[in-house]
Amino acid sequence: MKKIIKSLAFALLIGVTVAGCKKAENSDDSASTTGDFDKSSSAYLDSRTVPTTVATVPSVISGAVTLNASTEWIIDGPTYVVAGGTLTIQPGTFIKGKKNSTSGNPSFLLVAKGGKLIANGTTALPIVFTSDQAPCSRNAGDWGGVVLLGNGITNVATTTVIEGILPSYVTSRGLPYPSTIEYGGSSEADAANASSLKNIRIEFAGKILSADNELNALTLGAVGSATTLEHIQASWGADDSFEFFGGSVNAKFLISYGANDDDFDFDNGYQGSIQYAVGVRLPTIGPYSANPNGIECNNDTDFPVVNTRKTHPVLSNFTLLGHSATSGPAGGAGVVFRQTTEFTMVNSVIGGWGLGANTTAATSGVSSNNYIQAFTTVKSGTVAFNVNTSNVGTPANNFLKLANPFNLTTVCTANATPDFRFRLTPPPASPANGPSLNPSPSVTHPGGVFPAASSMDDNAYIGAFVNAAGTRWDVPVWVSYAPQTNPY
Repeated sequence: MKKIIKSLAFALLIGVTVAGCKKAENSDDSASTTGDFDKSSSAYLDSRTVPTTVATVPSVISGAVTLNASTEWIIDGPTYVVAGGTLTIQPGTFIKGKKNSTSGNPSFLLVAKGGKLIANGTTALPIVFTSDQAPCSRNAGDWGGVVLLGNGITNVATTTVIEGILPSYVTSRGLPYPSTIEYGGSSEADAANASSLKNIRIEFAGKILSADNELNALTLGAVGSATTLEHIQASWGADDSFEFFGGSVNAKFLISYGANDDDFDFDNGYQGSIQYAVGVRLPTIGPYSANPNGIECNNDTDFPVVNTRKTHPVLSNFTLLGHSATSGPAGGAGVVFRQTTEFTMVNSVIGGWGLGANTTAATSGVSSNNYIQAFTTVKSGTVAFNVNTSNVGTPANNFLKLANPFNLTTVCTANATPDFRFRLTPPPASPANGPSLNPSPSVTHPGGVFPAASSMDDNAYIGAFVNAAGTRWDVPVWVSYAPQTNPY
């Protein structure tokens, strides 16, 4: 039964605007270490209660609308923030996508060109987009996810229709097709339409219409560098967790947890910077796509390239994990750069994949201070992918020596408590326990400088996290590794 939130501090945020055992994936060399917070089996359980008041998000938002935290909000079918509209979501708000919508169409939230989404949660009061199904009954693809479209620059037609949305999903809401779901323009920053997403979880989202025609947990079409993306976790997605179609939006502190396909997908001339990101597969979740990758990078898969802009993500401090042993899904790679793409990738850890890095079809790349473990092949391709230390073997963490990265589960009665920090003890220490590239790579793409004046943040470690004695940024409850178990 849903319970009324009684916390006075929580209530002050409200402003009405519209009416137990632990099962690890394996027991390889992954002894846990002391950390900066309680790592008990309930540490990542989000036990917040939800309000008894329930309301539906308007299907078309053309003005200013605020979703208050005193209400549980339902996305019922296709839902749009159109040009001139601003949707603001208060910290601590729960938004649930309806699996069986009234219209029979998938439930999703799409912010069109000219619209804005301001959804800034806090560490203690994150904003949660999730399934409307009960605990232990939620599945990837229960609803469609969140889509942001902008006027940023791509390397395809100036305006292109975002994938995963049928014409009827638009016209059934009385909106014009295709203009409502087009993305792309000539503004690198797109400041006039900048959205902000902070301390957010997106769970059980994604929708696959056909091959290469899907909605993801978070889909970004030509989003400019003025938009803010920080502290976002995408869990149990039916396709990719994060897909960037052109644009130059930057991001920091991202977690892809149990994606069906790619953790991070870059297409259509995306040129932005991302620092501190985790991608990890879940045991037995599936079926996986035919080719699930930690990072997949393309120029374009559906449209002819119309200018010389290359897809070129600038990536630092990534931890990309497949499976602890060779029992993982067939196909896929830790990172794959295709279709004459370019890349910059430094200070990152890749492990648990059959193939670590594939640069066969890339044009050029800058890489340094990366560590790779692979079950079959560390790297392939003529474009160099610098690896300070590499290993082919099993299980993965025998080489990576992270604190407890594969303490994962899909059992609803068990709560996962993975720890992606690198190990100091017991010896030998993780190979990631070494100096990072200093200075970090300069940002040469046109999307703006992030986050410092001329480079990524300087840091003294490899991968997404510090050593196991240091502070984690994936703290509860903005992060939850128990999306099935959470009682909301």
